[in-house]
Amino acid sequence: MARGKHLSHFCAHCDKVTKMEKIGSVENQPEKTWYRCTRCRHASLLDLDAMKRSQEEAAKKIDKSSAAIYNPENTYQIGDAIFHTEWDDIGKIVSKELTSGGDKAIVVSFEKLGEKRLLEGIAEN
Repeated sequence: MARGKHLSHFCAHCDKVTKMEKIGSVENQPEKTWYRCTRCRHASLLDLDAMKRSQEEAAKKIDKSSAAIYNPENTYQIGDAIFHTEWDDIGKIVSKELTSGGDKAIVVSFEKLGEKRLLEGIAEN
């Protein structure tokens, strides 16, 4: 993770990932830095070392035997590992969203395909 002037991070005020600009560091705690959302100007105190550790943890390979096979009828939790049989790829659920149609969706970070949004909890007709 770069310790430059800008980074992308989730803004709790905007409720989405936005560009954040560095505005200052904490005197007693060098690992913590103040960043401001460039969209809404809301300031957040971020622990860059903890963010780096969590990114490294997320980047670890997922064991295929522990992953659930993706089915749009099922519901999942953040952090669950899933295997998509059509794409032959495994990924970890990083967040949940609502679609514009009001359906539930999961955001999955796949090893080969990158980040994809998939439906969940869809009732079979």
